[in-house]
Amino acid sequence: MKTAINQLTGFAHLTDLPCISLQYGAATAVISLYGAQLLSYKPSAEREVLWLSPKAGWHNGQAIRGGIPICWPWFGPASTPFNPDNKALPNHGLVRNRLWQLAQQHSSPNGVSVCLQLELNDVPHYRGTVLVKLAVNLSDSLSVQLSCNSPMPQQGALHSYFNIGDIGSVLIRPLPAQYQDKVSAKTAVEPQLSTGVCTEVDRIYSNSAAQLRLDAQTGAVAIHQAGHDATIVWNPWQEKSSRTADLTPDGYQRFVCVESARLHTDSATLSLQQQLKAV
Repeated sequence: MKTAINQLTGFAHLTDLPCISLQYGAATAVISLYGAQLLSYKPSAEREVLWLSPKAGWHNGQAIRGGIPICWPWFGPASTPFNPDNKALPNHGLVRNRLWQLAQQHSSPNGVSVCLQLELNDVPHYRGTVLVKLAVNLSDSLSVQLSCNSPMPQQGALHSYFNIGDIGSVLIRPLPAQYQDKVSAKTAVEPQLSTGVCTEVDRIYSNSAAQLRLDAQTGAVAIHQAGHDATIVWNPWQEKSSRTADLTPDGYQRFVCVESARLHTDSATLSLQQQLKAV
């Protein structure tokens, strides 16, 4: 079984991006040090599980569109617990556009793994230095774990973009019947406990299952979640895709986001995991 961990410069059209590549047999993964963001997961040479926008960029503080972005220490706009002084703060937190450091790496017959970390001393609702870690393990599956041991109000999300080939082919299950619909700003019920995508979708499913399955034209993926209290399903659809600078007009047809999130704002440590396996 061939295993390898290498640092490299560039991935896809992001030719100057500092990255780390992992290999375990036929499986490969690529992680950007910028944002500690998974950009690629191939369980085999023929199949890409994650989606990266062909218009994604990373210069001038831009967050990379695609892969598995990290949202921390808040999700969406910074609400009062995270923004006591009502400052202008970026959506989805502080870590998507910062360079992380490689802290550890390990290779064995059972898998290859790396741990990236980032120190912050400018978290607006916390005095002192905070250490955030992302552990990535590649074996017969891909595991990503986001953690922070500082006891403070913190949310987190693994904002995974899945390569689905054709949006009309998507089925995600099982999902709770009730969800918060952010498009209509209402609570809705869909008794079939699953969702296909045929319009703009921005849904928060609270108390979602530990094990989900995503079926699409490109194949099926088992998604295991831990440390979460919600699953978010998102696709911008045609109009928003057309007016989003780092998406192509038809980009919405190629991906769906199935995000594992911890959205409670109580003061606590964080350990959030998403494991992906092609089935």
